[in-house]
Amino acid sequence: MANDKRAPSWCNFAVWGAVGAWGYILVVCGAVAIIEDDGLGKLLRALPRSAKVAAWIGMGLVFATAVVGFSNRKRPVTLRNFRNFVIRDVTVFIVFLLFIWGFSALARAGVLGALGASEWAAAVTGSVLVFFGFLGGLVMSSIHTSANLVDYEMAADDMRERGGLFLCSFAWMVAWGLLQIGLSLAGSGKLLSPGAALAGALVLIAILSVLGIASWRMNDELGRTLSREAGNMAFYLILLVGGGWAMLAHLGFAAAPAPLDWLTLFTVLMFAASFIAVGRRKLLTR
Repeated sequence: MANDKRAPSWCNFAVWGAVGAWGYILVVCGAVAIIEDDGLGKLLRALPRSAKVAAWIGMGLVFATAVVGFSNRKRPVTLRNFRNFVIRDVTVFIVFLLFIWGFSALARAGVLGALGASEWAAAVTGSVLVFFGFLGGLVMSSIHTSANLVDYEMAADDMRERGGLFLCSFAWMVAWGLLQIGLSLAGSGKLLSPGAALAGALVLIAILSVLGIASWRMNDELGRTLSREAGNMAFYLILLVGGGWAMLAHLGFAAAPAPLDWLTLFTVLMFAASFIAVGRRKLLTR
């Protein structure tokens, strides 16, 4: 006899948390192996001797387990959901290692040695945007095939109906991320010359403008309302965080933000405001 009763949330949390823990271990091992020769062996030998390394790895494992378990606590443990999770995780794992390999190659070439804290923050922020933009595009493409990576059919139907809007949004994220990365690698003695970076930035800004206009036209009334609310929220977040930072810098209590810091700050607060606006309307829950 079929039983439609859901498994308890704690049971889902435990199962998905265990899956997330194994994924975290694979990511750590792969990243260390790419960065250093005999990376896994060095890591295993360093753990007994270095309490700091062991603590950081342990904290990361606990955090990964908790995040994956909590975010999937309402997702039934079925073969399809497990398959989708593994496919997405493998993709995330490969892309993450590619980013690490790219940054490691640039570091060995001496390109990243000249990067300061502002450049690193912009590069990491841009990489995260490019990463999630490509991942969203992959998931978007999968809903038109038998390998549908979206667990909830209602969400998949919505993505099929508004495919153009989602693709524009993901492409916008990739373009903005590339702009951040390009600017972080530009300057005297760096990978990109100021002239080349300016030309690339102008092209990306033009692409961003076209994608933004196209997304606005394809949005429905709810989407446009959320966009206005997110913009309003972003204004106050920038005023609070950016204005507070500028005030402390003016009074001599903190270092003044660099121009690239402002661009990174705008990016982070803009996406934070979007999540707040969507969460206020309870659209982040199932």
